[in-house]
Amino acid sequence: MVSHLRLNALLKHLDRKWYFDYSTSMNKLDDIKAVLFDVDDTLFDRKTAVRKALLRTVDNIPDLFLNIPEEKIFLAFHEADEYAQLEFNKGISGDAVRDLRSRAFLRILNLPEELSRQITEQYIGAYPDVSSPIQGAGKVVEKLSEKFVLGIITNAFPDIQYHKLEGIGVRKFFQIILVSEEIGMRKPDTAIFLRAAHLLRKEPFECLFVGDSYNTDIIGAKKSGMKACWFNCDNKRVHDETVKPDLEITTLFQLLNILRPNLRG
Repeated sequence: MVSHLRLNALLKHLDRKWYFDYSTSMNKLDDIKAVLFDVDDTLFDRKTAVRKALLRTVDNIPDLFLNIPEEKIFLAFHEADEYAQLEFNKGISGDAVRDLRSRAFLRILNLPEELSRQITEQYIGAYPDVSSPIQGAGKVVEKLSEKFVLGIITNAFPDIQYHKLEGIGVRKFFQIILVSEEIGMRKPDTAIFLRAAHLLRKEPFECLFVGDSYNTDIIGAKKSGMKACWFNCDNKRVHDETVKPDLEITTLFQLLNILRPNLRG
């Protein structure tokens, strides 16, 4: 008989893009009664949405971006967004991080930084009309809702996140939605994960958290006592994986396959 360790190694060798701990799946996933999700780049394709919202922003202020190549604009915003995200993770407030991003974006393009407020308002105003689901998000969430209680934990702003969930048609399936800038807690702080479990009336070990960020989603969920599923569609590797996810997937449909025995119960 093939041991669990050998089988796990074989699965990783055959397909490094989708593997899970075999012993975990056999012995621990039966405990799951709640599934919680991150939003950005887990259910909602933020990368695509940013590009769409930015294009609308440029179209609304054509004179400002005159003669600047479109791809240069996108690259500048991506750089500014990554910088702002790092500052956000350090604890800077939501309003401040938005202004910081707009100023950095304008500075990279050698445009007047005093126009940052206009850029922010145009960009945020364009977001509610952008629907950009991760492939399978709607079907997977709806199917899971038949068996599990569902929740959201997201580091973001309420004026945008609720629109995202409405836009991709999944908000109605979630019993709780915890938005960091609304409740004053951010992942990976275990407090936000424990708050979610408490509100769902489940023990942390009965909860599976699904997210794309190893540092905020996986580490936070595991340290809180939840099981963690890393949605790793880009096949990222971490240098110091001292905290290991219980599951790793590259598509949301794989989550249904893994949890299929639970769905039959």
